[in-house]
Amino acid sequence: MIQWSQGYENLRYYVGFAYWLSHKKIVVTGLENIPKDKPIIFAVNHQNALMDPMALVCTNKLQTLWLTRADVFKGKAIQSFLRFLKMSPVYRIRDGKENLANNEHVFDLVTRVLENKQSAALFPEASHSGKRQMLSHKKAIPRMALEAEEKNNFQLDLMLVPVGIYYDHYWKFNRTVIVQYGVPFEVDCYKERYAENPQNTMLVMRDDIYRHLEPLVIQINSEKFYSDYENIRTIAGKDFAKKTFFSKNAVIQLFKAEQRLISEVEQLENREPEIFDCIRKKVGLYVDNLKKSGISDDQVIKGSETSSLFLLVQLFASFLILPFFVLGFALNALPFFIPRLFITNKLKDKGFISSCNFAVGLVLFPVFYLVESGLILLFSGSVIAALISLIFMPFIGKIAYNLSEFYQDLAVAIKFKFFFGKQLKKIFNLRRDFINTLAKNID
Repeated sequence: MIQWSQGYENLRYYVGFAYWLSHKKIVVTGLENIPKDKPIIFAVNHQNALMDPMALVCTNKLQTLWLTRADVFKGKAIQSFLRFLKMSPVYRIRDGKENLANNEHVFDLVTRVLENKQSAALFPEASHSGKRQMLSHKKAIPRMALEAEEKNNFQLDLMLVPVGIYYDHYWKFNRTVIVQYGVPFEVDCYKERYAENPQNTMLVMRDDIYRHLEPLVIQINSEKFYSDYENIRTIAGKDFAKKTFFSKNAVIQLFKAEQRLISEVEQLENREPEIFDCIRKKVGLYVDNLKKSGISDDQVIKGSETSSLFLLVQLFASFLILPFFVLGFALNALPFFIPRLFITNKLKDKGFISSCNFAVGLVLFPVFYLVESGLILLFSGSVIAALISLIFMPFIGKIAYNLSEFYQDLAVAIKFKFFFGKQLKKIFNLRRDFINTLAKNID
């Protein structure tokens, strides 16, 4: 695990390509914050099971040792594969008190990695939440960092790098992900405090890590009204982003706007709870009408802003591109739907949905592509045609998925524009009423 691995690097190229295919946009910031030629511990917020480590693996070039919850290390084959991926188990109380002693060996491994000026990563929350809400942080990172420095007389020059990961949706294919590498801070600055009171220093560092991570994530603090805050964020975020400049990058602009919006609404809740309750009820009414009508917020906006003539032009274009969509769908449908129909629907922990879909897809898609290109070779007799098909199948699949979203939006727009116009207008007015009420009451 300590040595650089060519096999790991080769696998990373393949996984990175699949990661790119499965996301609409991947935005990475702060790569310049990763120290060079220094030992590093990445402290990463945890919301989406195994997709969170993938976010780091696919966005920086380091071969990082990952400390992972021990309950996923079941079976010798899985253990061997995970260790090849530079993953090591870390034990929690729920894994049995008798296993906690194994963490000593794990921490020794981390220390050796850091002494070799390499990197390790851990989730300070120790568990994924599936919400835009960081769980309370544990002391694992402070303990590892401080003990590693203590064993080396605080000469390691160890750096902690906070990493914030954001998904616009946790389970859907073709989503947007943001990976933000924050400003690193030195473990050495805790030296004197640690000499006086080790336990208290671990708590101080734990809280410092939390504070360094907060600006890199969307944090909804409310437990009682979490779903209301989430609805406010997703529906009003785009409108709010138009009012204040945060970034030239449209994805970061929206992210920062949503952060500010949540902060403003939290202040409103504390300052004027009656007005907050009014806003909460209005967004709830709007969302209920969306669900009853089987329409999304984006489709309401598009349907209201798009002219009838433009819809007819889109309808005509949809017939022209239909053969291309059918081809992409036919070549990719089975490996795409098999895990979703037969595996992920049975998962008890929904936080593993996207991880399972991604992992199964890494195996299924190339198998199906090889079979399909073999059939093309069999029927065409052309090796070149088979090879070209094999190369372009994944790209055609990605385009086909985008076209499927286009067809869905177009169908909804035509339905409400030409047949249920009054219903669309009613829903749009509910949206406008909510947005206007919100805008009047926040800065």
